[in-house]
This record gives sequence, structure tokens and C-alpha cells, in this order.
Amino acid sequence: MKAKRLTIMLLAALVAATAVSCYRPYGYHFYPRTPRFAPTHPAEVQLLRGEPRRDHIRLGEVWIRPSRYADRYWVEDSLREKAAAMGADALVIVADRYLRGHVVYNYWYGPRRVYRRQIVGIAIRYRR
Repeated sequence: MKAKRLTIMLLAALVAATAVSCYRPYGYHFYPRTPRFAPTHPAEVQLLRGEPRRDHIRLGEVWIRPSRYADRYWVEDSLREKAAAMGADALVIVADRYLRGHVVYNYWYGPRRVYRRQIVGIAIRYRR
């Protein structure tokens, strides 16, 4: 009986550890049938609010879900790192939104809504 209980507890701990390790607050993905380029240096990646006038290629999307205590510079550096890994020269921010989540109940403060922020950008490479 103790061996069965120990096995179930170990299995539950393994599932919990796997679920925690799978969460990624940032990432990227390439668009289908786009050319692949060598990674660039993150300091050279420009962050833009509008589409550039120069001729360019759209490589894919970069996204991040920062915590509410995240520093602005950490968010910008994370976006630049992921765009540089794709070989981008610039990242065009297309969405900076708050997603409404679930209602969380607290004993002292009562119910409150949880909002999460998500920033999405399109990684581009200038044509040479």
C-alpha cells in the first residue's frame, strides 16, 4: 500500500515538474516558406512601431508575455534576442495588449480579475 502511494506521489510530482518546465514566457516561429538567415547581433535589431518604407522580407513572429513587474529593458532585450536568432534586422511591434483572464478569489481582498500582457512583433529582414 505504501509503495503504491509513493508511486502515485512521485508520478504527480513528475507531472507537476513537467508542466512548470513547459511554460515559456517568450518565443518565436517562422512563417512557412520564408528564407532562413544567419543570426544577427541583438544590439543591431531595431524596434519599430510602424512598417518600414524600405523593401523587406517578413520572417516570422516574436511574442512575449511579461510579468507585471518586468522591466522595460528586459522586455526589449528579450524581443531583440529572439528576433536576432531569426536573422532579423528589425522587429515591427504589431500588438501590445492585455488579455483578460480568470477571476481570482482572495480571502482578504475578495474577487479580482487577472490581466496578462502580450506583445507580438513581426521580424523583418531588409533586402540588400
